[in-house]
Amino acid sequence: MTSESPVRLPFIRWFFPAIWMVFLVYPLTGAWDQTGAVRYWGVGLTILFAAVFYLAMWVSGLNLGNLSRDTGPGAANAWQRRSRGPVGRRRLPVILCLVAMTGIGLIVTELIGEEGLSFLAYVSVILVVVVRRVVPGIIVACLTLIAAEVAQRLVPGWTHDYSATFGISISSFAMVMAIMAGDRARAARAAEEENRRLEHEAERLRVSRDVHDVLGHSLTVIALKAQLAAKLQAAGAPEAAKHISEIEQLARGALADVRTTVQGTRPISLAQELVEASRALRAAGIEVEAPTSVDNVDVKLRELFAWSVREGSTNVLRHSHARRCTISLEPNRLTIRNDSSGERTDLAEVGAGSGLRGLSERAKAVGALVTTEETDDGFVLIIERQEVQT
Repeated sequence: MTSESPVRLPFIRWFFPAIWMVFLVYPLTGAWDQTGAVRYWGVGLTILFAAVFYLAMWVSGLNLGNLSRDTGPGAANAWQRRSRGPVGRRRLPVILCLVAMTGIGLIVTELIGEEGLSFLAYVSVILVVVVRRVVPGIIVACLTLIAAEVAQRLVPGWTHDYSATFGISISSFAMVMAIMAGDRARAARAAEEENRRLEHEAERLRVSRDVHDVLGHSLTVIALKAQLAAKLQAAGAPEAAKHISEIEQLARGALADVRTTVQGTRPISLAQELVEASRALRAAGIEVEAPTSVDNVDVKLRELFAWSVREGSTNVLRHSHARRCTISLEPNRLTIRNDSSGERTDLAEVGAGSGLRGLSERAKAVGALVTTEETDDGFVLIIERQEVQT
């Protein structure tokens, strides 16, 4: 189903702006204490003020759902798209609501007196929402405190009360703290999403590299044996059936290797890879000299060397017309030499990819380095770790 789901409006989103209405009890009480038309105008305009404030909070996109910990992929970016938005679509309507609130507040304050000072708390909250930054928000909160103090002390007939000043200014400070907490929560969510993305990317690269290494070798050997079987079959040699059977076994083994590689459970043995590489190279008519023991190799490097033997022997089969290949092992060094003529074989495109680059990534993970060298005698692949890790 491709159509978008209807937007859900949870109760808490509607309720959040209403939390701030508690301060309106003072102007409502002050208006009700009046007589005649002043009472009705005061009450009516105060209710209108509350409605405009509620609208401003709603249009701004600021609610408890945004200040709490959203869940799901892309939550932080989605909040930014909803709450910040283009200036023409979000900030301008909020500013218009702010202007309307200021006008209504001044009119009602003129009618009912100092109880109307409570409107200043709502104006400051919307100002903080408009600036939507911590430092400007703190400036707005401080100016609110100063304005409340100055008004109570200088307007004739008004009484000074520190608790009133605190109650009016605390609302803007609270909104600043809420925005600060929301920013930190969204930054944390963004960092978590980025970490998950990097983990997924690393896993994708691991699977891609391992599948390349597994299939590159297997497909090369399968193609080699298929060519040999075809030649034997054309000559009527009975050995063709044996090679065809081995091709089937290799294909089944490659499929099993891919499955275990994707699951991240595929083991690899240096000794086994030396045996398999020697067998594949000899089947291609290449003379092989390889060690029969791996005991002298650092344990931490055996897995890397095993992948290196697999990749190196695959490249000899795929990219060269070598007649001889020598594999030598030292505690921290693997060398694979072949007397390649430099001409590619007809297997060059089988499983072609970024094997050496993947091998370099494996080597880097254990502090080793992959180097290649073309000499007059052929081609050399070296995997070496300069210093033994402790």
